[in-house]
Amino acid sequence: MGKENNAVLSYLEDNERFADVFNCFYFGGREVIKPQEMMEASEVYAAEPAEKEGQRIRDIIKHLKSGACLKILAIEAQNDISYIMPWRIMEYDCLEYRKQIRHVQRENSRKDSEGVGVYKNAGERLGKFRRQDRIAPVYTLCLYHGVERWDGPCCLKDMMDFGLESTGTSGEEWEKYFADYPMRLICVNDLADYTGFKTSLKTVFALLPFRRNREGLKKMLEENPEYQKMDEETARTVSVLMGIKGFTEKQERYKEEEGYNMCQAIQEMIEEGRIEGRMEGQSKEQENGILILMQLLSKDYGIKEKEIADKLQKYYALSEEDAWDALHAKKI
Repeated sequence: MGKENNAVLSYLEDNERFADVFNCFYFGGREVIKPQEMMEASEVYAAEPAEKEGQRIRDIIKHLKSGACLKILAIEAQNDISYIMPWRIMEYDCLEYRKQIRHVQRENSRKDSEGVGVYKNAGERLGKFRRQDRIAPVYTLCLYHGVERWDGPCCLKDMMDFGLESTGTSGEEWEKYFADYPMRLICVNDLADYTGFKTSLKTVFALLPFRRNREGLKKMLEENPEYQKMDEETARTVSVLMGIKGFTEKQERYKEEEGYNMCQAIQEMIEEGRIEGRMEGQSKEQENGILILMQLLSKDYGIKEKEIADKLQKYYALSEEDAWDALHAKKI
């Protein structure tokens, strides 16, 4: 799953933060969902006896019990782009509905076997599901917190090839009648207004769009004093998502009376060049190529740093400053 995904999921297990996500993105920041109404739920969906594949496990799922109404809320966190994500979410939602339907069917069967009048007609008996029976609705959010811009599908329709029929019928006509399944996607690597958040998620998510923007990151830290007094759990989460290596081992150096000074920790990361691990404007492929080139030239051929810097500028269109920053990032 990856340490970034684990950090996000661990942070969102808290009921206040979990409710905050849904309140912000569903209800514009209004406290429709109250943390005290949240209940833990099993993330595991057991396989049916005839199924070859094993159990399915959701990232986080909770029950919202408000009065007599039950709603199922779930979050699927993604650090990498998944090009089958709408189908995955649809599958998880269907498994939840199947689980609820099975529960209703078992209860109806139990009452029927005890001689209690359960079914009014053959249709109810056939499905073991009465006309008045109801199940709880499922609401799933896909929370993407990776560095790359999301270029995957945003709904089931995006995964389809409607094509052109030999009869001349256009794909648009077929698309019109397709039963789509939407995906509620949140990309926290995009700049957005997070003022709707009531918890520390606001300060965590606000940092993520600047992981490849040193100047923007410095400005964010300068203008927001809350980064100088973070609680320990938030500080650790930020350290993982921002790539601050070894934070846990040396976190006491950043501890002050009001909390942990993450401005200092992030500033040190920038100054040491470690943020160049996510070089601005460079794709992962370019980044890997740069690192391989530096390793080959420095270790195999003993070429001087000045020549390596010149080659980085020539082959990867880096500025002179960025080329030297890459060299000093301690990756070779």
